[in-house]
Formats: sequence, structure tokens, C-alpha cells
Amino acid sequence: MKPVILAGGEPKRISVLVPSDRSKHTLHVLGKPIIYYPIHAIERVLRQDIVLVYSYEDALKEALRHSRRRVIGVEQRGHGIEAAIISASDKLNDVDYFLLVYGDLIFDSQALSSLVEAFYSVEPAAAILTIPLEERFAYTYGVVSIDLGGLVKKVIEKPASIEEIERPAYTIGGVYILPTWIIDYLEGGLSLPEALAKIASDRKVIAVHWNGLWIDIGYPADLLEASRLLLDRIRGQYIADDVEIENTALIEPPAIIENGVYIDHYAVIKGPVYIGRNSFIGAHSFVRHYTSLEERIRIGAYTEVKNSNLQPHIVVDSFSYLGDSVIGENTSIGSHVVTLNVIPSEETPPRLRKHLVYPQTIKKPVLKLGAIIGYNVKLGAGTILYPQSIVPPETHIEPGTVYRTKIEIP
Repeated sequence: MKPVILAGGEPKRISVLVPSDRSKHTLHVLGKPIIYYPIHAIERVLRQDIVLVYSYEDALKEALRHSRRRVIGVEQRGHGIEAAIISASDKLNDVDYFLLVYGDLIFDSQALSSLVEAFYSVEPAAAILTIPLEERFAYTYGVVSIDLGGLVKKVIEKPASIEEIERPAYTIGGVYILPTWIIDYLEGGLSLPEALAKIASDRKVIAVHWNGLWIDIGYPADLLEASRLLLDRIRGQYIADDVEIENTALIEPPAIIENGVYIDHYAVIKGPVYIGRNSFIGAHSFVRHYTSLEERIRIGAYTEVKNSNLQPHIVVDSFSYLGDSVIGENTSIGSHVVTLNVIPSEETPPRLRKHLVYPQTIKKPVLKLGAIIGYNVKLGAGTILYPQSIVPPETHIEPGTVYRTKIEIP
């Protein structure tokens, strides 16, 4: 069984964070590109070379840098998942089955182990990793309906409504074991869900359920969820040997602080938090729970950051507040910038999970999302960004601006 990772295509819904010549699979979460996570999971379960289908060379370079196994790069020809699989067909001539993994997934290797073990135990025609169905997000995923024996009986690419989903049903987890002859169906014009449905109509296709760590990075808010899930797994603290921490700074674990970090006087780090290489945390600043600061981040004095993902090479000046936000690389944020983050109760942003805050003064939960700020952005001092604001890449915002532009993400 040969593993195939799909790391091609255009970023679409997350493009605000990805430069035009780059792959979304190289966005960072806890100091690693996204492509690291599926590679790492595969390497813990299988020993074969990895076939990587890519559109942009940065994805291949990062895969080569982070893999202990040989990575065979295949440039994607055409658009869509089906074209990506067909692009890899020449590398699958020597196997009967292949493991297909979407390259934008972060998941526990035990999920992969469970899928492989079930496949060899049951010997079906195909196997699909499935995760619990969240009805609010069902339209953003593929869905399978199963029978009482756990066999797949219906595959829906992306349901238009909850009513068309026949129960019991699960979300498709983007990890499959497939026969190589499924490529004949794809070359004949069927989509992957249609090909799976065709196989399931007269052969055995099993669904292997997984309830542990799993997230795919398709929307900006998914980066917040990924940071949260991974930070929740940290125990204690890791501080690199060359980190410089002033004696009045306070570190409250769990926390990971990488090489070359400097933490100034009276700064407070309240975990779980990740601080990437060569970052600077200014005096009296406050970096708190579920924040992932990737490499070369500069946080100015008296600035607060919480539950946010900051991509590499970002400067945040003094007296600013960033909450529940995602910031693209090479962005400069002036002093006294504030991201408002409480969402009106009637609104539901795409794929924002309900990690809720329950203030003692009210009984109703509060859903939060700050700003999504693209790469190479400059925010002038005193800018105020309304909840769910999306700042396009290369934007320059004048000082004192009240910014409330919200671009719908389908």
C-alpha cells in the first residue's frame, strides 16, 4: 500500500492568508507547516515512500524538509481532487491499493492505524476514515451514510441541506484506502464521491470512525481550531536553551518557547501558548491562552494577544489588542489597534467552533471571532476592526480607521 498526499490546488477560502505563488499547505501551526502533520502521521504507521501531488513547489520543499522517508513529487495536472489522483497514477503501477490523504489535515496517527488495521482485518474493496457529523458544518464536507453493519451505502459530496442526509451518517475524514482501479472510474469522468458510491453499490466499502484529534484547514477559523487542539495536548513547558527571559516576566505553563526568543520585563505568558523562533515579547505585554505566535513575531509593550494565530514575520506595536484573530505573514500592525471580537448572536461564521465564554453576568453564551488579516498588510495606529472583518492582502489602512468590511466566505 503506497501513501499519496494531495497538496495541490488553489487555497480558495483561505487565500487571504496565502501569497499567490504559494500553497496553503505551508501555512504554519505551532511552528510547523500544515504539510508536516499528515507526513508525520503516515511515517508513524507506514514505511513506504510517500507520493506527494503538488501545485506549488514550496509544498514539495517543505515535505522534503520534514519527511524522514523518500518523497516522490508529482506536479498536479488539471484541477480538482480527481485530477490530482490521476496525476499520481504512474507512481501506483506496482501496488493494488493506495492510501490517500488530503494534505491540509492535522490528525492523530492513531486514526491512520485504526483505518489500516480495519482494512487488513475486513479486506473490503475500500475504506474511508469518518468523523462525527457536525450538522452546522455539514455543507462544507463530504458525508457518508452507513448501514447497521458499518458499510457505506451512500456518499454525498457536499449536502445542500441536512434533510438529504440519511442517518446514521458521518463526515468523510479525507483519508481513504482505495483500489488502484478506481482511477479508471475517475478517468471516465466520475468524481471521487461518485466512484466510491459506485464501488459501494456492489462491493464492501467500510467506514472507520474516529473521535480524536482531526481538523482540516479550509477556512481561516480552522487555524484557530488547529492551534487549540494542538495546544491542548501540551503538558508542562518547553523553553529552548538560548531563550532570554527577564526576571520580572511570568511564564504560566503549558507553553512552548522556541530558540532565540526574548521576553522583556513584566511580560505575562499564560498558557497554553506557543512562541516561535526569534520572537520578541515586549515589556508588560500579555500573551494568553491558545495563542500560536509563529517565527519572528514582535509583540510591542503593553500589547495583549489571545486565542490567535500569527503567521511568520509580523510586527505588532505597543498598546494593541488582538483577540480571536488570524494574521497573515509580513504584516505590520500599528500601536493602539483593537480587534473587536464578540459576534452578534444571529450570525454564524463558517466553521467557527463553539468554544464559548460564559460571563457570570449573563446566561447566554458568547461566540467570538476577531479579524482575518491578510499577508503584507499595514494597519495604521488606532485602527479598530469590527468582528469578522477580513482585510485583503497588500492592504494599507490609514491611522484611526474604523474598519468593518466583511467579505463572505462560501
